[in-house]
Amino acid sequence: MQGRGKGLWAALWLLLAMATPAAVAGLPETPRLRQLTVADGLPSNRINDIAEDHHGYLWIATSDGLARFDGLDYQVWRIEQGLRDNFVWSIHVDARNRVWVATRMAGLALLDEARQEFRYFDTGNTPGMASNDIWTVTSTANGDVWFGTADHGLYRLDGAGRAVRFMPVAGDPRSVPHQSVSKVLVAPDGTLWVGTKAGVARWTGRGFVRLAEASLGSSRVNAMTVEPDGTLWVGTSQGVAVRHPDGRVDSRPYGRDQVLHVLHRDRDGSRWLDIPQGLGRDNDGALSVVPLYSLSSRGSVRPPWVKTYEDHEGGLWFASSSNGMWYLSPNWRQFSVLPRRLEDPASLANASVLGVAPSRDGHMWLVGTGGVLDWFDPETGRVEHVLTDVGKGLILGSVLEAGDGRVWVSYFAGLVRYDPETRTLQRWDGASSPAVAPLASEPIAMVEDGEGTLWIATEAAGVQARDAQGRVVHTLLPGDGQGLPADVQLVSLALDPDRRPWLLGRHGVLAWNAGGKRLERVAGMPADTRHVAWAADGQLWVARNDAVERYRKTAGGYERTWRLDARGGLPQVVTNGITLDAAGIVWLTSMRGIIRVDPQARSARVFGVADGLPSQEFSSPPVPRPGDGRIMAGTPEGLVLFDPAVVRPSTLPPRLVLEGIDVRNDAGLHRLPSQGGFGLAHDDRDLRVAARLLSFNNAQTHVYRFRLRGYDRDWVEVDMRGERVFSSLEPGEYELEMQARNADNLWSPVQRIAFGVAPPWWRTPAALAGGLGLAGLLLWWIAAAYRGRVRRRHEWQLARQERELAQQASLAKTRFLATLGHEVRTPMTGVLGMSELLLGTALDPQQRGYADAIRRAGERLLRLVNDALDLARIESGKLALDPQPFDPRALVDETVALMAPLARQKGLAFNLRVAADLPAALLGDANRIAQILTNLLANAIKFTERGSVTLGVGMLSPSGLVLEVWDTGPGLSEEQAARLFRRFEQADGARTAARYGGSGLGLAICQELAAEMGGRISVSGALGEGARFTVELPLQTVVLTAAASLDPLPGAAALPAASGALHILLVEDDATVAEVMTGLLQAQGHRVLHAPHALAALTATLAHAFDVALLDLDLPGMDGLSLAHQLREQGFGLPLVAVTARSDEAAVAQAMEAGFSRFLRKPVTGAMLATVLAEVAPRSAVVA
Repeated sequence: MQGRGKGLWAALWLLLAMATPAAVAGLPETPRLRQLTVADGLPSNRINDIAEDHHGYLWIATSDGLARFDGLDYQVWRIEQGLRDNFVWSIHVDARNRVWVATRMAGLALLDEARQEFRYFDTGNTPGMASNDIWTVTSTANGDVWFGTADHGLYRLDGAGRAVRFMPVAGDPRSVPHQSVSKVLVAPDGTLWVGTKAGVARWTGRGFVRLAEASLGSSRVNAMTVEPDGTLWVGTSQGVAVRHPDGRVDSRPYGRDQVLHVLHRDRDGSRWLDIPQGLGRDNDGALSVVPLYSLSSRGSVRPPWVKTYEDHEGGLWFASSSNGMWYLSPNWRQFSVLPRRLEDPASLANASVLGVAPSRDGHMWLVGTGGVLDWFDPETGRVEHVLTDVGKGLILGSVLEAGDGRVWVSYFAGLVRYDPETRTLQRWDGASSPAVAPLASEPIAMVEDGEGTLWIATEAAGVQARDAQGRVVHTLLPGDGQGLPADVQLVSLALDPDRRPWLLGRHGVLAWNAGGKRLERVAGMPADTRHVAWAADGQLWVARNDAVERYRKTAGGYERTWRLDARGGLPQVVTNGITLDAAGIVWLTSMRGIIRVDPQARSARVFGVADGLPSQEFSSPPVPRPGDGRIMAGTPEGLVLFDPAVVRPSTLPPRLVLEGIDVRNDAGLHRLPSQGGFGLAHDDRDLRVAARLLSFNNAQTHVYRFRLRGYDRDWVEVDMRGERVFSSLEPGEYELEMQARNADNLWSPVQRIAFGVAPPWWRTPAALAGGLGLAGLLLWWIAAAYRGRVRRRHEWQLARQERELAQQASLAKTRFLATLGHEVRTPMTGVLGMSELLLGTALDPQQRGYADAIRRAGERLLRLVNDALDLARIESGKLALDPQPFDPRALVDETVALMAPLARQKGLAFNLRVAADLPAALLGDANRIAQILTNLLANAIKFTERGSVTLGVGMLSPSGLVLEVWDTGPGLSEEQAARLFRRFEQADGARTAARYGGSGLGLAICQELAAEMGGRISVSGALGEGARFTVELPLQTVVLTAAASLDPLPGAAALPAASGALHILLVEDDATVAEVMTGLLQAQGHRVLHAPHALAALTATLAHAFDVALLDLDLPGMDGLSLAHQLREQGFGLPLVAVTARSDEAAVAQAMEAGFSRFLRKPVTGAMLATVLAEVAPRSAVVA
């Protein structure tokens, strides 16, 4: 077996050697496959089948699940995701984009178009099925599904789910060849081919037509593939056989045992072969071995191939049964790579090519990390190692073939000149020629100017120029005055159209002035110029740190006419060289790959590892080959060659699909239909939209953008994941737009999905209408409430104002009445006193009548003033009751004693009715009760012309006093009764006042007094029947321990008298009042000393001894209260009696506090004086 293997290898290499001239003619092609394994996301490294659905997803059948690949991520279905068996033999996508999955133990599974649910066809639910071990599956144009089993025949499943079984029949050549069916496939013309362990058969619609076993070489079929023209390739245990479209069968198309199977014929016509050495490629008869390097295995591998699939972009997928999946980019032919292969001495000697230079004969010179000068033929791919160890162990940085054909090679502090014709070498370095040694630094570039002078530039050590013989003609050092800045940092060297050297770096562009022997700055060039290249039309292209620009030459220098930067898609990476092709395309090298700039399209495309480059790190400039324009550039992985006319971005619009839409709510995560038209609830959140650009070539560079109409102002770009999440959306109708851009800067057509977000129930039209109505009602209510509040506030303010005004008026009225009372009481003292004194003299009847009339008029005026003052006190709330225990029977008797004579004088009968259960004592203000009773009796007597007046006294339940006064007078109507207790109102108004007199205040005061005591007064009666007044006073019953003292009522009893004549000090400022009081007191036998003011009073107390002092409170200067204080402080201990016209209740308390013994209000009468003197000085009289 070992000898046989060597023979196969020898035969294969013979074929390869024979095919070499055709294979390497022109630009060499180097397929570089990329391996995908479990480490990249595959569920298993055993790949059994590959298919692609209508969207562009890649479906992969593995021994541990079904996977779907979108270029970036894998979605895997296993038992956990609803797949009943993890081992998947085969997959097929039918015309309806449904995925059929052939499993080893679970039968046939069907994944629906939505990729949500599996439907199973197995022995348990499908009549006629005898095995669940399905090896292969496909479908025909009529919708029938064909599948083959491991050992139970072939099946056809119709649209109704009915299965028809096909088994081999002995002696029937039209039956299926064998019950073990390894492969079923449909040719482009619709023919169904079946591969079994006993050969290949074609379904005719009625039976099977077998291919002759002898023509296949072996009846055991391992694989089958069909080409677009109908060519059928059959892989058997003995090799590969081919059936041509005309029916001819060739069992040895590639010779014996050299090709195991033809895996695929791609769209460019190349066939990919399964060969003993691994992967082979047949390009129009030129057979080559494709090297495979596995990162996981860390070396070359020979995978056992199962299938090859070409996707919609032209990328090739190779499935192996042990080494995962391999991918070849559709644009792999754009770049050719000459690597350094240690096992191949004919390959490059420099693993990393750092310098490339063209020769006059069309070949190329190469130098690099290996220290070798290589000669390379781009037409044949032949490499010749011309010089080895050129730098004596140092890396070679640059190479140049001069005009005379000699080759210059530079390295650190060294320079070599090689003559290809004489094969001689000359070296300049510090050891061999120290006087003319190169600068002690790493050279960055070499150029030959128009005069044949060689210029060698270093980054910071300076620039050296040599003639063709190697002699140094110029040395330019930093800061030496020849135009090179002291802090120079050069990047590259270039020649302008006049072949003058240009030095480029961070100080801009410096050009050599041969006449002035110095460097001069080129006007108009930017300071960060790194590389330049001239176009055929004379325009200058400049590579800067962040942009590519175009300049034109003007009289004053250079002027920029075009620019491309990051906003136009140019990557922000430092460039290491620039060149132009024949079409005007700009090419740049960088550490990120090769950059193609299209000035017309204003676009930039970066080519990297995913595009077939062995490495993306290009540290040297691109070098075009004279003649054909092919460009070469060195990388750490070898030399890259490409034809710029071939390397161009794709013009096919990328295919964008909606990966999925889901939303989250309280119930969990819900998937939504990708075609849109769905509705979201108001409480749905985190709407996630995932899009995928189904391009497997350089998927990491894809850019996605979304725009939600009604939400986004402009496009929103996202990263290569292609996902956008909307945390929450307002209710409304939306349209989501999606686009994606591939590596070639092509945007996909805009895809749109429409959906709506329902408002919450309170924002539905009905709810809004209701809400608006309620809002209207609420606004109306608020407005009404506001108006009501304003009105109430206005009323309140008005009421407060009126109350304040009323209070002010009441206070003013009170003050007025108090003042009026004070001012009236003082002269009334004179009137009443003088009339009393006058009545005490000898008068004739007429004179006595006059005097008595004066007295009665004064008394009436005094009652009117007292009533007004009481009413003012009640209104101001300053009326103070003085509840004391009193005898109600005594109070009634005193009142009757006063009023009964008045009734009899008018000829009226006066009746008294006192209840037997009247309590002995009650707690109340006896004076105010007497005032009420006196007023009622006075009114009854006044208004009754004939008949009687009756007083009834009774007990109020549970405790209190009831007083009733009724008469036989004119009576009252209801209207009169309603107005009776109003102030200043009388029964018949003015007529009553004219006839009977009175102020109309008496009953009002009685009503107010009764209310103050917690009681009430009511009236009843009718016109002509008299009137009845009832007073109900709730008073507490008490035990009377001593007789209550009542203010004496005028005429009620005999006047008390002092026990002797008294010496009295009268302090009064009013002369009339003083004269009256002096007269009244002297009439009673007392001796009186009058003092008109306080000072006179104090003097009098020092000169005389007094029994009692009567002091007016309103004295000029020092008032009576102050005088009382002063007298008490001086030791005056005798009684002081306050005599004042003040009507306020506070005056009594102030007088008592000042030291007064008693209090009298003006006007005073002789009786009042006699009573108070009898109380304060009955036993202290001083004998006159």
